Amino acid sequence: MRHSDRGYRRKKKNVIRRGYIILIVGGVLFIAGIVLAAVWAIPLASTFLQENTLINQVSIESGRSVEATTQVTDVSRPVTVAIHIERPEGVVRVIETVKDPSGIVVSSNEFSANLFTTFQPQSVGNHILNITNGGSAPVTINAMFGYMPFITAPASTSQGGGQPLPGVNLSSLSVVIVGGVLTTIGFFTIIAGIVIVVIDSRKRGEQKSDTSGGITEGGITYRKD
Repeated sequence: MRHSDRGYRRKKKNVIRRGYIILIVGGVLFIAGIVLAAVWAIPLASTFLQENTLINQVSIESGRSVEATTQVTDVSRPVTVAIHIERPEGVVRVIETVKDPSGIVVSSNEFSANLFTTFQPQSVGNHILNITNGGSAPVTINAMFGYMPFITAPASTSQGGGQPLPGVNLSSLSVVIVGGVLTTIGFFTIIAGIVIVVIDSRKRGEQKSDTSGGITEGGITYRKD
């Protein structure tokens, strides 16, 4: 066998191998991203459920109210109240109030759409959220009352006397974000590896066809040895 043939075959093997290497790298990145995000997200979700009271698909008749209680354990962290009104019909008027263990109102808002607000607790213990339907028609709500892992205290009071805007700190979600980025990179790397494997396979098939077919002249085929 000539040296050129051996070099050609070695080069062909390397070309074919690169697609599978890319596939392996992409698979490793994809799995690592999922594992990293899951390992961090599971305890984060568990902590969220422990520190929050959730209200799911509760209908409130006109003039009626619902209550939810959450345990405040850290006065340095803001407490979040998030209320979503589903498919309101007619004029909507919902009143939200939160009282601390002493009965002092620490948060009060009236709204007709969705509400997202925070307040800085002054004492630990059970805080009671009251949601009252002040409108003329029933409303269905979903609500969350407690600590949000990435919400921080407002930096300053907003202008015009409105509610101060809470801060956002994504450091607690950094590992989840990194996991998501790795998963995305791994996915696109796998796609690229598949494309390269398909292209190299077609090239290999064309090269085999050229070397096995030989050269035809005058009805006689000459094969290369």
